[in-house]
Amino acid sequence: MKRSAVLSALVSALFIFQSCTKTESDFSVATPETISIQASSLTVAPGTVVAFTVLSSKNNENVTTSSTVYVNGTAVAGSSYTFASVGTFAVYATKGSITSNVATINVVTTPAGSFVHNVLVEEYSGTWCGNCPRLLYGVDLLHQQTQKAFVVGIHLFGGDPFITSQGNDLAAMRGVSGVPTGSINRTKSWTGPQYENVPQVVNEIKASANTGLALSSTLVSGSLNISVKIAYKQAVSGNTKLTVYLVEDNLKHTQRNYSSNIYGGLPNIANFNYNGVLRAVISSLDGDAIPNSGDTNEKAYGVTFPANVSSAANAKLIVFVTDAGGNVLNVQQAKVGEVKDFERL
Repeated sequence: MKRSAVLSALVSALFIFQSCTKTESDFSVATPETISIQASSLTVAPGTVVAFTVLSSKNNENVTTSSTVYVNGTAVAGSSYTFASVGTFAVYATKGSITSNVATINVVTTPAGSFVHNVLVEEYSGTWCGNCPRLLYGVDLLHQQTQKAFVVGIHLFGGDPFITSQGNDLAAMRGVSGVPTGSINRTKSWTGPQYENVPQVVNEIKASANTGLALSSTLVSGSLNISVKIAYKQAVSGNTKLTVYLVEDNLKHTQRNYSSNIYGGLPNIANFNYNGVLRAVISSLDGDAIPNSGDTNEKAYGVTFPANVSSAANAKLIVFVTDAGGNVLNVQQAKVGEVKDFERL
């Protein structure tokens, strides 16, 4: 009787062990497809064209062309819409019988003399970092939705080939101790996984800005000369600073990837294309003091073109103004040798 009880207990324990060690896939069920709609901007001035992107829950596939976009319940042609009048508009999409979330577009009047507003994203990542494609794919999706987000890539740790000493110093100054880390306008953290939170960045794009930037540069015999002009519609309270980055596009290296649902699930993505990679900080690391009012302010820089830039044709400048609290008031970018005037509304 005693032996029978022991045998019964062993059988029960074996059954429990087998049940608890089953893989997650043994219990998985098919998840219905959902879609989400994202807008290139949520707050705009009258007459602005807003582009919409529709993504499927299946590998974040772009299904915009097979979806229908509705503005206040009326289907529109294509995936963009011109908002002509002031007001609040509800936008959603359908794909067959599937309906997306609702994106709210606010159309507001802009004060005369205002400037186009852009947003700054600083992404800290590494080629060796398997979790970093979550941030890098978020940047890809962001660029699909808007041209008003300027992204700087700061590579850190792990023997990454694109590391710079100034990038390391910048990370230390900003309190970045791990990757992937995304920062929006210097004061907000981009929540991960970033490819699921692209609207968090888009929401920061305003209908207008009080601060405007113009930018030009020349590269002659290895000498880079930069002129940045800063204008304000109204004076800004407190001290303001100007930061100037030199970045490079089209840098390639193998990228480690731990995510099975992006970039084809490849564990190592060969010849991954990196854009906006920090090559040098031309200004002081924390920015240079500039006036906080007026429309004729100018800051000039003259430096030797950095030797770590692979191709001058792929180099560009990203400049931004921060207020006393460190928040980015506006940002502008231009290729080396390009003239970018004020973008006034």
